[in-house]
Amino acid sequence: MKVCTPHYYKDFKCIAGACTDTCCAGWDVDVDAKAYQYYQSVKGAFGKRLKSVMNPDGEGGCTFTLSENKRCPFLNKKNLCDLYTELGEDKLCDTCAEFPRFINVYGNEKEIGIAPSCKTAGELIFNLQEKWTFDVKEDGTPINQVNDIDGFLYYQLKGARICAYDIIQNDIFSSDEAAILLLDMAVKLQKVLDKEKDSAISGIVKKYRDENYCKHRLLQCINHTVAIEMDKQNKIYTNVLKSVCQFFDTFPDMEIINPDWNGYVSCYHQFIGSLSGYKEYKKMVQSFDKYYKDRDYEYKQLLMYYIYRYFLYAVYDYNILLKVKNAVVGYEVLKQLDMAVWYQNGGVLDKKEQIDIAHLYSRQFEHSYYNYEVYSKLFCKKRCYSVCNLFRVFCCKEWKC
Repeated sequence: MKVCTPHYYKDFKCIAGACTDTCCAGWDVDVDAKAYQYYQSVKGAFGKRLKSVMNPDGEGGCTFTLSENKRCPFLNKKNLCDLYTELGEDKLCDTCAEFPRFINVYGNEKEIGIAPSCKTAGELIFNLQEKWTFDVKEDGTPINQVNDIDGFLYYQLKGARICAYDIIQNDIFSSDEAAILLLDMAVKLQKVLDKEKDSAISGIVKKYRDENYCKHRLLQCINHTVAIEMDKQNKIYTNVLKSVCQFFDTFPDMEIINPDWNGYVSCYHQFIGSLSGYKEYKKMVQSFDKYYKDRDYEYKQLLMYYIYRYFLYAVYDYNILLKVKNAVVGYEVLKQLDMAVWYQNGGVLDKKEQIDIAHLYSRQFEHSYYNYEVYSKLFCKKRCYSVCNLFRVFCCKEWKC
């Protein structure tokens, strides 16, 4: 099995009780079958404690009954794990042992990374100033599953993802411009996937590897969007503000992993409500971009994270546009929240608060199975997440190209 990790991954280390948050509260703890079987065999007082909170899930594993404040029953007052202390690190279930890591497997290739849902991981991602590189090695374990992916499509998509990396990390393009180009390329890739013309992917990728072609497409996308603005006048202004606000809409049975998320959403609505309209909003966007210009690489690192984590999963569902929307919407949601906090704080955005916002969004979007499934449907169907509307949101800028 070949294992790929971002080079910075080796620097991640859990800081345990020193963390200002905990990964052991706010969500269910899913215990895998192997760990569940072992936990059932534990004797003594701790074994009884284990058995009192284990709820079989019907798939060979179980979940733990959480406390009233949604904390894991083994999370003690010092925010340390009693399971770890009593049984050892090697006896943790996969969920606890892996967090905040994610693992994607494609045949004989495994990709591992860390999510910003952990503040320590978020610090690594946002503080990284150099371009991403990857470490690949064989882990010595046999391949334990059938390689059921389409090998040709997989390698075509790997080439497309390398191209996406190059666009994001090209210093000529800002993070907003990179987001537009990623969407533009994804639309073309989705069209050939829908027509089952996988061999056409390489031709599209070849075009987007050309910097001049990217500049040309960027201008076309911007000019087309601005032309629509001029044609529709005030209607488009209302639509842009409506779209960005809808990014923070709730939906039936939405899980709130951490109530602090609601505080930032409220802050955002107060920010929008304090503005006189689209023109003032556009000035705010441009002022925030100017303030953040020298740290734009932080948002690029966020885009890199999303593309690394989700892009290749299109080999399973053939929905590459959804994977790219995961990236650009996640990036834009965080930037909108950052701007609201920056405004509220009198034109200052503290790095720690930025990381806190990112960790809350990651938990809301990535660590609730239900929320993730609903968002995926909304990204495909809701008008505010359409490519056209996303272009309009990104075009509230001052452009270099």
